[in-house]
Amino acid sequence: MSYEKIENKVVLITGGSEGIGFGIAKVFTEAGAKVVITGLENNELQTANEKLGGEIKTIKADITQVELCKATLDTVLGEYGKLDILVNNAGTSIYKSISQTSIQEFDIIFNTNVRGLFALTQAAIPELKKTHGNIINIGSVFGFRGMPIYSVYSASKAAVIMLTQLWAKELAPDVRVNTISPGGIDTAIFKKMYGEEKLQQVLEFVSGRHLMKRMGQPEEIARMALYLATENWVTGSNLVIDGGLSHLI
Repeated sequence: MSYEKIENKVVLITGGSEGIGFGIAKVFTEAGAKVVITGLENNELQTANEKLGGEIKTIKADITQVELCKATLDTVLGEYGKLDILVNNAGTSIYKSISQTSIQEFDIIFNTNVRGLFALTQAAIPELKKTHGNIINIGSVFGFRGMPIYSVYSASKAAVIMLTQLWAKELAPDVRVNTISPGGIDTAIFKKMYGEEKLQQVLEFVSGRHLMKRMGQPEEIARMALYLATENWVTGSNLVIDGGLSHLI
C-alpha cells in the first residue's frame, strides 16, 4: 500500500493512549502522518507518546464534556493549522443485563460512544471540509449482531453505524465517512472488565467465538483505518474486521 496520501496529514484520534486507538496511532505515525491523540489519564498519554518515540501530540480530554471537544480541536488547529482525518475511537462498554444496568451506566455508555462522538465530529466538520478530509468511526460487530447482555453497548454502536451512513450522505462529496466494526480485539479492556484471575479464561472463550479461533490485534484494525484514510472512493461503508465473529453470534 502506498503511504503517499497520508504523509503530513493531520490526524486526531480519540482514546488513542491504548488498545485500538494506540494501534491506529502507531500505524499512522509510521506512515508519516502528524498524529494527535486524546485520553483521560496523563500517565497513559505520556506512556503512549514514549512508545511512539515522542512523535505524537497528546491532549488530556474527556469527549463527554462537550466544551472540551471544541477546545481539543482548537489545540490541534493551533499546533498544525488544519485537520485531515478524524478517528472517533474513544468508547466504553458494559456487560450487564437490562435489569442490572442503571440509568447512570446507560448515560455513561451513550455519552461516550454517541454524544461525544457527535459533538467532536460536529466541531470538526468545517475543518474537514476545507481539507476534503475523512472521518473514521470505530463501531463493533455488536452494532449489527447485538448480544442481549450487551444491549446498551450494542445499541450505542448501532447508532454509530447509522450516523456514519447518514453523515456520508450529508457531507459528500467533500468529506468521506466510514465505520470499522471490529470483533474481539486483544486489548487491556478485558483485564479491566474481568480482572487478572478470570482473564485467561475469558480470552480463551472469546477467541473460540471467532471463526479464526483467535482474537484480533489492534494493528489489524489500524491497517484498515489506514486504507480508509488513503483511499478516496470509499464512503458510507461499515467495514467488518472481526475474524468471523459475526457469523457465530
